[in-house]
Amino acid sequence: MNTRQREDLHLFEKLANFRDIGGLQTVDGRVMKAGLLYRSDDISKMSQKDTEKLSTYNIKVVCDLRTPKRHRSKRSRHASNESFHLFNFPLHQDETQASRRMILDFFFGRSGGERFLEFSSGYYQHMAFKSTSQIKALFTLLAQEENLPVLIHCTAGKDRTGYIAALIQLFAGVPYETVVQEYLLTNHYYQTRLEKVAKIVNGVTLKRVSPARTKLILTAHQRFLDEVYQAMLQKHGSVAVYLREGCGIEESTLAKFKESLLEAQQ
Repeated sequence: MNTRQREDLHLFEKLANFRDIGGLQTVDGRVMKAGLLYRSDDISKMSQKDTEKLSTYNIKVVCDLRTPKRHRSKRSRHASNESFHLFNFPLHQDETQASRRMILDFFFGRSGGERFLEFSSGYYQHMAFKSTSQIKALFTLLAQEENLPVLIHCTAGKDRTGYIAALIQLFAGVPYETVVQEYLLTNHYYQTRLEKVAKIVNGVTLKRVSPARTKLILTAHQRFLDEVYQAMLQKHGSVAVYLREGCGIEESTLAKFKESLLEAQQ
């Protein structure tokens, strides 16, 4: 873990998965700028102290990737703060994507773990290939430098935010191996909390849900990112072509965004 990532850890009382997307070296030797794009878990749970801390990052725009229903019902109580504008880019449109019955089956079903993995694999494919209009709208907003710095979040900051952060880093030219390490940092940031949650769930369910099952469901898995990345390359050849042809983003917008993401060449 580099210095920037260590500094991000435990900065907030209620946010466990906040960090900078940038500060990473690209395959061609350039550096992705830090201080422009941040990722997080749900900001609606921020404390007043967290709000004050977030204000030091000078965030201009907050992009919420949750469903419209969740966006409306769990808005940050500080969302009226005029220091930033709030936008909703739902990578899934409704909560039925994972029904309550399905979630219970993931935890309690004899084959719930396998069904969770199968569901999550499809979930990533849906984000990548069925939510292209939302990705286009999001990237178009991010390409406007006057909107930066931006905070991107969902509920846990694990899957939806993890996918978008990885997509941005790959587009900027960060090596895939580094992107995977960044993606998996969610597990490090949640480690202490996850251990506690797994024990609590095991206890309240009278040991019907093992800590291993809880951890399986609540951690980030490289497998899902690998699968969607390979599918993207197979269909489009590169991330840039995926964004241009698969998501319909104008080439001029992509060029502008990429240049804004990278430090000036020496």
